Amino acid sequence: MKLNKALKLKNQLAGEVAALKERLADQNSRASTVPFDYDNRQVLADLRSKLDDLIQVKAAIAVANAPQYARIFRLAEINGLVAHLKCLNVRHGTFKEGGSFAQSAFEVEYIAQIKKADVDQIVSDLEAEIVALQDELDEFNHSQNASLQE
Repeated sequence: MKLNKALKLKNQLAGEVAALKERLADQNSRASTVPFDYDNRQVLADLRSKLDDLIQVKAAIAVANAPQYARIFRLAEINGLVAHLKCLNVRHGTFKEGGSFAQSAFEVEYIAQIKKADVDQIVSDLEAEIVALQDELDEFNHSQNASLQE
């Protein structure tokens, strides 16, 4: 099975596991007058079987992805850096602060070490690297086999 299909299967199985966990929680206890929609012993058995399938798929993906870990980790960390930079306070200049009902406004001068335009350029450069890394990973995922039966 190609790695991209294994990744889709992993996501599908994770969704099914989440649904079974929710069903297990929702169906475990009811008022004695309300019938159960599912036998929770069977739900638990199905959940354990699905978890085994998910573990097998995740392990096969991990083995297949081993040559790409540096790229995968770089992609994750750069995404985190971009998110952080987008939230960076870049206030620079004089701004009026305060000014509530009982208090008059006052001016505060801010100095940003990294200005908005610089942050925007850095983010743009990092996002271009993200696209390139993702393209490389997508190509790898479409060509690499994971040791799963189709």
